[in-house]
Amino acid sequence: MPQRKLRDIIAGQQLVHVDPSDTVAETVKRMQAAHVGCALIMDEGALKGIFTGSNLLNRVINEGRNPHDVPVGEVMTMGPVCLSCSDLGFEAVRRMREHGFRHVVVNRAEGGHGVVSVRDFPGEELDGFEEELAFEEKLWEEM
Repeated sequence: MPQRKLRDIIAGQQLVHVDPSDTVAETVKRMQAAHVGCALIMDEGALKGIFTGSNLLNRVINEGRNPHDVPVGEVMTMGPVCLSCSDLGFEAVRRMREHGFRHVVVNRAEGGHGVVSVRDFPGEELDGFEEELAFEEKLWEEM
C-alpha cells in the first residue's frame, strides 16, 4: 500500500476543541458525543495542548481527582507533536512509536489542525513501519 499523506487521512475530520478552563468532565462528554479519542485545547485560537484518554486515566482517575472539578488545561499534554499535512503517514507512526503516544496533531495548510491516531493506519502501513525499523536496527548492529 502506498504511503498516504496526512492531509488525506484528516480530510473531512471533525475535531473537539475546548478551552483550558473547561472541566475534564465537560471535555470527555464532548469527546464521547463526537466519537473521538482526543480533544485539542485551544486558547484564543492557539493550540495549547491535547487531552486524551491516557491523560484522563493517568492525571485524573489514578490521582483520585474529580473530573467535574479539574480544568482540562491542568491535565492536558502541553506542546503536542505536530506534523505538516504534507508529511507521510509513516512519519506520524514513527513519531508515535518513538514517543510512546497514540495521537499526532496535523497542521492543515489552510490553517487549523487535524489529528491522526494509530487507528488511522491499516496493518499494511504499520507493517511497512515495522520493516523499516527492523532495517534500521540491523544497520545499527552492523556499525
